[in-house]
Amino acid sequence: MFWLQMNGPVYTYNMRRHLIDRVEGGKAFLNENELHHLTRVLRAREGDLFEGLDSRGNRYRCDLRRGSGGWYGKILDSVTGSCESPVRITLAQALIKKSKFEWVVQKAVELGVVEIVPVQTERTEVRLNQQREDRKMQRWQRILEEAVKQSGRSVLPAVGAPVLLDELLNRDSNSICLVMDEEGGTDLKGLRKRLAGLNSFTVLVGPEGGWGARDRELFSVHSAISVNLGPRILRTETASVVALSLLQYEFGDLGGSCPG
Repeated sequence: MFWLQMNGPVYTYNMRRHLIDRVEGGKAFLNENELHHLTRVLRAREGDLFEGLDSRGNRYRCDLRRGSGGWYGKILDSVTGSCESPVRITLAQALIKKSKFEWVVQKAVELGVVEIVPVQTERTEVRLNQQREDRKMQRWQRILEEAVKQSGRSVLPAVGAPVLLDELLNRDSNSICLVMDEEGGTDLKGLRKRLAGLNSFTVLVGPEGGWGARDRELFSVHSAISVNLGPRILRTETASVVALSLLQYEFGDLGGSCPG
């Protein structure tokens, strides 16, 4: 970490980012896990600076302090600017093997999604009972939070419980549903004019076995748009990253600069 004094407050590069639970009286309070990581793992000391992120997109430059009630961050000022994309993308990813799905969660957050929805399709091989689902969701949430801090985002995306494909397609949403389809569909270049002016998309990526006949019937009923990502067959986790990258490049901020 580099420190720079410019006749006033101290500014930092690569300032540590931590999630805060609440702000009261000019103080930022971290949850137990974040506080343990900051003070025990990173061995931060009183007076060290960090950036606090709340769940509403606010960012604060904080000075670590210790009072009678424990550790907190004294808010020095608000951090302006945002790395949030102007386009709202929900990634609906069919459940896949543990390590692959976790990798998709991490990369989707880095690529600016606002929501990740695990989906059970006709050919989904991974099935979760309630106990496994609860553990998985806790794990996904931790990965998501770390990716938010690493990537410099200010808003925490949502990660939902697994849903059936028809439940996803029946959701009341203003998003255009784009289905990544290895068997056909329109390429994104061809859809550029058709989608111009839109800023909300749901990207639906299937399981390793591809879409089943029942899945395709549902797509037809709900007027989902099939999208082809090129002549090569991509693994499901690769398709997710490629689709998100292309949408952010065409309609979002990928390739631009972050004002924060």
